[in-house]
This record gives sequence, structure tokens and C-alpha cells, in this order.
Amino acid sequence: MTGSALATSEGSARQNVRFPVLPGRTPVSHGTDTTCESYRTGHRDASIEYAEEKAKLQKSHDAFVDSVGVMLNEMEARYRDESLSLIARLFSAVAPAMARASSLSEIMSLVEERITRSGDELKLRVHPDLVSHLPGKAQKTLSENPRINLETDEACSPSAIDAKWAKGGFVSDPDALIEEILKTLGSEAPGAEETNDEQ
Repeated sequence: MTGSALATSEGSARQNVRFPVLPGRTPVSHGTDTTCESYRTGHRDASIEYAEEKAKLQKSHDAFVDSVGVMLNEMEARYRDESLSLIARLFSAVAPAMARASSLSEIMSLVEERITRSGDELKLRVHPDLVSHLPGKAQKTLSENPRINLETDEACSPSAIDAKWAKGGFVSDPDALIEEILKTLGSEAPGAEETNDEQ
């Protein structure tokens, strides 16, 4: 085989060789001698640079993931805090009227059961504002029936009832229950434990 034919054969073989190329790098020329020291040094440096860039990208990705996690946690805490605050405001707005209505109904039931049916003497201690919300006929019954001893006391909570009769009695204070519920809602808000610890 002649020298030119040998060169042509080697050139064809070299053209079929695929050189490994790092991502984003320019492919080496087919005429590059990959066995020389300068090529190996350049390839090593490029590999180190690529590894460093990959590490930087991974670090940036991890930082982004962490920041998203922090943001989501803050959003969740804020949403929970705002939701609890809204529930507390709604509850505090409607609960007193509901408590008053329940106590008024309880007073009428007591009069019906203890006075009309059982013939007991009934002693009631309530806040004066609670009595003022009773219908006129019910107020007249409470004030004029000789078997009913009505005591109005401003020291009572607005919807509280202290009832006594010969063989029993009971105390109802829905306002205290409302305060307890609002206190519980407040303690459930994020940061409440830290505030309590600081106090």
C-alpha cells in the first residue's frame, strides 16, 4: 500500500472516531491529537470547570427550593392566622346575641316549669339588660308574680342566669364560655406560644 493510500485510510478511520465532548463545549477538530498532554490538560480543566458550574447550579437550585419552602410556610402561617382571626371576629360578633337569645328562652322555660307546672317559688338573679330584652308580658310576669323573686345585678355577665328553687337550681354563664372559646382561638394563632413565653 502506498503512502498516500495509507494516509487516506488513516484519515477515513479518524473521521469515524467520535470524540467525547462536554456539554456546551465546541467539538474538537478531527485533526486534534487527543493523546497529547496539552489536550489532556485542557480536557481536565474543562471537566473541573464543568463540575464547578454544575455544583453552583445545584447550590442555586437548592437555595431556590429552600426559599420556596420558607415562602410556603409563611403563607400557610399567615393564612391560618388570618383565618383564625376572621373566625374569632365573626364568633365575637354573633355569639353574644345567640347567648342572650338562649338565656331569654331559658328564663321563659324556668317560669313555665317551676311556676306554672310545679308551683315552686323561683329566685332569679340576672343582669338588668337581659330582662329588658324579654317581651313586655314576660317582664310583667317576672315583676308581678309573687312566687318569683327577681334580682337584677349589674355584676352579672350580660347573659348569665343564677336560678334557685326549693329543691334545686342552676347557674348558666354563656358569656364565660364565649370568652373561653375566644381565648382558645387566640392561643391557636401562630406565634401565640412565643408571646405567652415572653410574658
